Amino acid sequence: SSGINAEYGGITSQRVSCRFLEPKRLAGINRRFFEATNEDEIFKFSYVMGDFEFNKSEIKLGDLSGNRFSVVLRDCEQTSVENLQCIRKLLLENGFLNYFGLQRFGNNGDTHEIGKLILKKDYQAVVEKILTPNEHTKRNVTDCLNQYKTSGDPSVALHMLSYKNSLEGLLLTSLSKDPTNFKGALKSLHYKQQTLYTHAYQSYVWNKVLSRRVREHGTAVLPGDLVWGEGDQVRHVSGEEVIQTDITQVLLPLPGYDVVLPDNCCREFFEEVLQGDGMSLEDFKGSLGKEFNVSGAYRNVVFKPTEFEFDIIKYNDENEKLISTDMDRILEKKFERLEKGDRTAVRLQFTLPKSCYATMLLREIRRHDGL
Repeated sequence: SSGINAEYGGITSQRVSCRFLEPKRLAGINRRFFEATNEDEIFKFSYVMGDFEFNKSEIKLGDLSGNRFSVVLRDCEQTSVENLQCIRKLLLENGFLNYFGLQRFGNNGDTHEIGKLILKKDYQAVVEKILTPNEHTKRNVTDCLNQYKTSGDPSVALHMLSYKNSLEGLLLTSLSKDPTNFKGALKSLHYKQQTLYTHAYQSYVWNKVLSRRVREHGTAVLPGDLVWGEGDQVRHVSGEEVIQTDITQVLLPLPGYDVVLPDNCCREFFEEVLQGDGMSLEDFKGSLGKEFNVSGAYRNVVFKPTEFEFDIIKYNDENEKLISTDMDRILEKKFERLEKGDRTAVRLQFTLPKSCYATMLLREIRRHDGL
């Protein structure tokens, strides 16, 4: 996941695959886009499709190798080429802490709390939390959820929803058939939606452990750290190996019932975070059935960007477009602008491996003066 989206003024391009669909049917999605008469109308549409081709196999989870980013940071009047060169050197040599970005935890920042409740098998609390409106909930959905909270009747609330296949609609539909079967209601959700919550809790624990590790030991490699060994197996770093091991090789596990923990203080860090939430690694097994077992995984503590480039550009209008996008290429639109103005921006380009958040790299960059 890149962590860059429309919330940050981003335009992203992704390769997708569809089965049993003709290209002309997919291309029909673009009709209103190409009928738009100005740029304001164009950007009302959330996506455009193109570059169709037939392939023998679909895109699968794990196929992605990484993402290429072009990012503009505005209002950087205090920066200089020398400062940027220093930042580039530090990032290429030392990398940055590979935290999960805030967007991993949803608009309201609480998806990990829902994941924790799922793992603790408190299904009623899970459903009640999902069906509680917040500041990001749309008005018509808020009215529906308030009705459910007031009346306790899922059928009445469901009639207020125009889109029944939404997250709220699926839960209320299931509860309409069996009002007390909260586990069944959760299982009516798409598998990816269910695992999104438990993965968010894993990410929350991982971030907390990394923060404590860095607070107490910086980015030093420790005896007992985990690194990849042979055959996609992890192994512990011995005391003699510490000096020849780079921090970018070190892994921290995403908690699950089938992970190897570091043989050092990080083991205690994991145990303390989980115990503080009334949890253990055994709780990650089969919360909603065997198919929802959370076995765990491993994630690099530090990543280094590659193909990192920058330049300084001048501009005047805060809404002025400062970078060419894939949308320009779809529209066969030349991107031209005069490189002058009283304001300063920094244009960055870099490549990150999959599951690495660009927002975390940008956070590291913004820590420096002038950015």
